[in-house]
Amino acid sequence: MDIPDRVHAKRSLHRIGYYRLSAFAYPYRDFCPIPTPDGEAEQKVRCDKFKEGTSFDQAINFYLFDKALRIELLDAIERIEIAVRTAMIEVLGELGPHAHRDRRSYKDSFSEKGEDGNTPLELFIAGLDQHFRSSKEDFAKHFALKYFGPPPIWIEAGTWTWGNLTHIIAHLSDKNKMAIAARIDPDLPMKTFASWITALNDVRNSCAHHARTWNKPLVNSPGVPPKTTFGQLDHLRQPRMGDDAPTKKIYSAIVIMIFMLRQYYPRTKWHIRLRDMILTQDLPYEIRPQTAGFPEGWEHEAIWN
Repeated sequence: MDIPDRVHAKRSLHRIGYYRLSAFAYPYRDFCPIPTPDGEAEQKVRCDKFKEGTSFDQAINFYLFDKALRIELLDAIERIEIAVRTAMIEVLGELGPHAHRDRRSYKDSFSEKGEDGNTPLELFIAGLDQHFRSSKEDFAKHFALKYFGPPPIWIEAGTWTWGNLTHIIAHLSDKNKMAIAARIDPDLPMKTFASWITALNDVRNSCAHHARTWNKPLVNSPGVPPKTTFGQLDHLRQPRMGDDAPTKKIYSAIVIMIFMLRQYYPRTKWHIRLRDMILTQDLPYEIRPQTAGFPEGWEHEAIWN
């Protein structure tokens, strides 16, 4: 690797750390042949040698681009999280102020006792209660001083994390899950909706923990609705296999975020801003948009315009 400014490189390593920065240099490592067990063919794997012409600045530029991307994603995720939480409050709140604590709001399996005699619902509620009691939010402290008993959902939900939302949605009854999904779009299947929330929770955690996001496979891929349900999403069904498939990389999560944002904020320009940011980047071949699941001609798809 060429290091034109060693002082800058040393300073960067002290700020960012070698191990973290090495993830952004990884795409520039060369492929080296290794013999196969049968000795008849050779495999190529990433090795410690960098491709000729690789510079330290390329790793830094990738790091800065990924950081800018994560900031944009967090902006959208914040709005989606608040909107989904509000939808859940409205759906469950219509059933009662403490419907989120009622086993009837969930699948039967969420109330089945385990070997320790507790149900998953009881353990989950205990965790929510502990989190609320330890909250430093003024509304939580005010409720604890003024009232007795557990807080209603519209108050307690203010301390929930995206992880809490994901867990609740995963275990809600079909009726409640469908009701929340319908507030995004009446045609949105509840299973697809639940997969979106799980996938976006992973993206949110990746962004919040400052982890490389651009060309890393998703832990959980968002589901794609049946063909023609939402024409803007049909291009995610392209027959591409492996980790380069659109649904296996951040591209699919971004498209889902655009769809949800436009349902909640019809006049949003977030996707335009993100599209232009990516198009104006002079991304090297090693981290071109296709490595993040972006299909050829992605910028011309209806969802981006």
